[in-house]
Amino acid sequence: MHSYPRPEKPVQINRFEPASASAAELSEYVGVQLAASSVDESHERALSADSALASLTRPPSPGQRRIHWVARCPVADAPAGVSRLALFGAADSDLAAISITVHPGHRRRGIGTALLRELAMAAGSRNNLFIENIRPGTPPQAFADHHGFAVVQRTVQLSLDLALTDRARWQVPASAGYRLAHWTDAAPEDLLTSYATARNAISQAPRGGMSFTEPEWSPQRVRDEEAAIRARDGELRAVAAVHEQTGQVAGLTYLVVYQNRPELADQEDTAVLAAHRGHGLGAWMKAANLQRLAADRPAVKRVRTSNAAENEHMLRVNHQVGFRAEETSENREVRLAELIGRLGPVR
Repeated sequence: MHSYPRPEKPVQINRFEPASASAAELSEYVGVQLAASSVDESHERALSADSALASLTRPPSPGQRRIHWVARCPVADAPAGVSRLALFGAADSDLAAISITVHPGHRRRGIGTALLRELAMAAGSRNNLFIENIRPGTPPQAFADHHGFAVVQRTVQLSLDLALTDRARWQVPASAGYRLAHWTDAAPEDLLTSYATARNAISQAPRGGMSFTEPEWSPQRVRDEEAAIRARDGELRAVAAVHEQTGQVAGLTYLVVYQNRPELADQEDTAVLAAHRGHGLGAWMKAANLQRLAADRPAVKRVRTSNAAENEHMLRVNHQVGFRAEETSENREVRLAELIGRLGPVR
């Protein structure tokens, strides 16, 4: 068992507001993340200054509220640690997501624990705290172990190199009885309602032991998400499979490219309604979207995504169109009341 003592000297922890912070303050915050990433992450997955700053300053997703903190030691000129609490939905919902980063030069002095205590108290009536993408064998895993965060899902991180992949993999046969529709940024009005309905199929994907429940997708939530991505300087690129007999969306996939990292695309949700599964729609849609991406955005060099390790079907689909597994990670949760009992009050 690792020991995570309280700091020998008081740690000063203050709320941090990215929207009103100066350029120097933003740089200090991001500097902690970059220093930790250079130690904890592989070279391929290490943060860049631009992407870290964009993530910190871009607006939150619809229905999400974010709170940030900075920890300073009395003898340190720069922050020793930073943290973020993401609150989803109503105050009595089941989950709050957290992120804690301690500068490698200040670790094992109780700073992470002090930040965790602040986060836990601010989470209020949430049932659980959630940490995602913890890589095995890293300091964050040891920290999560010590504080009782249990593994609720294992995920596989995948990547597709557009320069090296065999694009013949994208020649996926069309599915009889369906046609493909594609758009950038905003779903067409005539498909919006059925597209929102199809988005709800993602809730049927394997979720392991995660307590988080996906909010229901509605046309308004779709429009809110599209607006949020535009506000973050992102371009949403979607493909939907439309059932020709009914004219309704049967499945969808989309990816996002951000202006601050034009060489990278994030493959997001892919979902097919239960009544339309077994027709190869997933691979067909993903292949078509990759073809369109390569033609329209030659600056994109890599596409990344992740899958639940138990979602064997989607892993097969991703491998079929050229994605390759890079590493595994863990999603973890802890009961908030139990954690607060162990941590004790803020000093």
